[in-house]
Amino acid sequence: MALHPAVVRAILAILMAGLCRFGVAQETAVAIPPSPAEATPLSVTTPIPVVTATPLPADSPVSSPKAIQKLASEGKLQEALMAANQYLDTNSQDGTVLFLKAKILTKMGKTDDAITVLEGMTERFPEMVTPYNNLAALYSDKGRLDDARKILEMALMVQPNYATAYENLADLYLALARQSYAHALKLDPNNKTLKAKADKLN
Repeated sequence: MALHPAVVRAILAILMAGLCRFGVAQETAVAIPPSPAEATPLSVTTPIPVVTATPLPADSPVSSPKAIQKLASEGKLQEALMAANQYLDTNSQDGTVLFLKAKILTKMGKTDDAITVLEGMTERFPEMVTPYNNLAALYSDKGRLDDARKILEMALMVQPNYATAYENLADLYLALARQSYAHALKLDPNNKTLKAKADKLN
């Protein structure tokens, strides 16, 4: 028996309404993952970790002499030394940076390493007089007064008008004289003339 058209239309309307409600329920049931772009930003109260100095990566840009000098003047000696070494790996003939390296080592208290660098410089760059002077100062600090005298005399052979070398050589001669008088007084402590001469230098 055929249904009346009005009844068919009513049944179809009921079915369509049910499908629509099912579709909405399905859509709201699906959870959409948040986009990375919508991630919650860090709070301004999030603590910032302290960054410590680390060795320069092998593939990092080589520092310039000016940048190395800046690090040294700021007291960042370890970083300055690493930058100097990296620079010298590809610019081994740069006497200016070698001398700067020696100064950095001296400030770090690595006197023996500084002496090694400066000794090498007097052989590789004999025309540079400042390494002689600094080397003499380090020798003197270690009590190697005769070595200091010889190196200053070499500096004056390279540059006869080097006033600083003359001044340091004069100070060195005074130190040698005091040392000699002190030794003499140990051998002859009652010598008044010797003591008077020694007192004039002190």
